[in-house]
Amino acid sequence: MSESSANYGIQQSGGVSQVGSQAVGHGAQAVGGALWATAPGVDVPALVAQLVDALDRHRDELPEQARSVAAELRAQLARPDPEPARVTALLRRLAELAAPVAPVASAVTEVLRAVQQAT
Repeated sequence: MSESSANYGIQQSGGVSQVGSQAVGHGAQAVGGALWATAPGVDVPALVAQLVDALDRHRDELPEQARSVAAELRAQLARPDPEPARVTALLRRLAELAAPVAPVASAVTEVLRAVQQAT
């Protein structure tokens, strides 16, 4: 196996892991965020503002499909009565598409976590 295709995977047996940022292998990078939405009373609008900021800062790093989902999410959130199920679906899709862009993926995950806790 060549160095460029080597698998530097993580293996764990038992226990519990909670990983904020992790990078493994040659040239890997991990960017952490300071967003945690695990406590009641989370400021969801502030998390959404941080997500929008992350989307703006990393727009050029995101695939076109992620930018399209982000635009749809923004439109849904701008409505006076956003549909929670639609917001959740868009956040899940954006989390998948934005996974390679760690700051955006982290912000999406925190908003999704906060939305799910609120429902």
